Amino acid sequence: MFFFSKKDPIVTDMQATLHKLESKDAATLRSLDADTESTLAGLPLEQKRQKAIAELQKAIKFTKNEDEPDGHTFHSRDPLTGITQTHLAKNNPSLSQDIQDNVLPELQAFGQGNPVVWIPTGIDGILEHFKPKAKFKVATAAASHMRLPNTCKVALLADWGADNDHSKRLGDLAIAEDADFVIHLGDIYYSGSHAESETFLRNWPLRGADEKPLGGKSFALNGNHEMYSLGRYYFTTVLDGLGQEASYFTLSNDWWQIQGLDTAYVPFSISGGTEDASTRPQWDWLLDSIKSNPTKKNIFLSHNQPVSAHLAEFEASYPLDQEYRQILQATRGDAIFAWFFGHEHRCTIYDDTKTLFKARLIGNGAIPHHPQAEVAPEKDETKTSCTPFVAVNKNTIGDGPLAISTFALLTFNGADCSVEYINEDGSTFYQTEHW
Repeated sequence: MFFFSKKDPIVTDMQATLHKLESKDAATLRSLDADTESTLAGLPLEQKRQKAIAELQKAIKFTKNEDEPDGHTFHSRDPLTGITQTHLAKNNPSLSQDIQDNVLPELQAFGQGNPVVWIPTGIDGILEHFKPKAKFKVATAAASHMRLPNTCKVALLADWGADNDHSKRLGDLAIAEDADFVIHLGDIYYSGSHAESETFLRNWPLRGADEKPLGGKSFALNGNHEMYSLGRYYFTTVLDGLGQEASYFTLSNDWWQIQGLDTAYVPFSISGGTEDASTRPQWDWLLDSIKSNPTKKNIFLSHNQPVSAHLAEFEASYPLDQEYRQILQATRGDAIFAWFFGHEHRCTIYDDTKTLFKARLIGNGAIPHHPQAEVAPEKDETKTSCTPFVAVNKNTIGDGPLAISTFALLTFNGADCSVEYINEDGSTFYQTEHW
């Protein structure tokens, strides 16, 4: 997979498309006029052009203001920019041939000051951006409330859909550890496109005799990158390929419940709040599952973080913070025993004495970046601290400069659950937790 270490070629590409729209380039207008699949279809050509210009201008402005974290590949938080990254990578496959996963992200900067001619995305990215949002699928008890054996192993991969050496090593390790279930906590890069989703399925580690992902034991949660293409391929290609009914589910045994949650269809929300009522069945499902099983311990899984040691991510988690407090009020104070999540490309063990549940960030599933170096949570302008932690994964791949990738392995044995944090080189982070 090709990684962008800088945003310059992405912004330049969008600016080129913007210029063609503003100058009324004939070929660009013909493509825009011929579109029959996006939400622009049926509008007068000039209205299409103006809407496309407005979206590009907004995306360019947002992306220019985004940070480029030192030593980290660039993944935009803007949906249209994410789609542009997908199309640039697809249009320039030769650029990925010589990229090595043990090379610093900033040195993987093909096309940024190097003599490479980029094949532009043209109007394709903007037309993809305007396609309609996927319909949220409602789970049924028969297909989405499944039995979890009292004795089994569950591998959790987060931010793993990158199609690189790091993700392959983690997938191989999950199988080597005899994982009975594999669950991805979301993010198929760059925008969860159809091609990227098919690659994700081809790389899926847990497979049946037919070499397809093992249904009933393979699950993938929705992430923000899947929603850059508005979930069109996550809710079809990915879910169908895994044999998964909906973007949320419950795995339950006599002592434990794993609650897989969609916090990306409506960002940082389980219920949808006032933004989108279509996800309300997920909220009702979750509350009913907790109330109906008052003695079982619940482990939540989501893409987005409910807590964070970093200010920007801590502030972004506020809606989810409010929702989990509502869950506790509506059910019981200990309803959430633990919560695993990704989104941030870090691996952090939060302080159990400072949170309402065991919070575990395992978002370092594939994306190259420098090792974590934080020693304390960040503070806001009032000196209020973000979420305290007890450990961060500072390991590197060998003696190299890249942070190591990690997955979590949960081993259930009756009322007991142990958790191991396994690095891509087979070493472990932190300690084996016994719950």
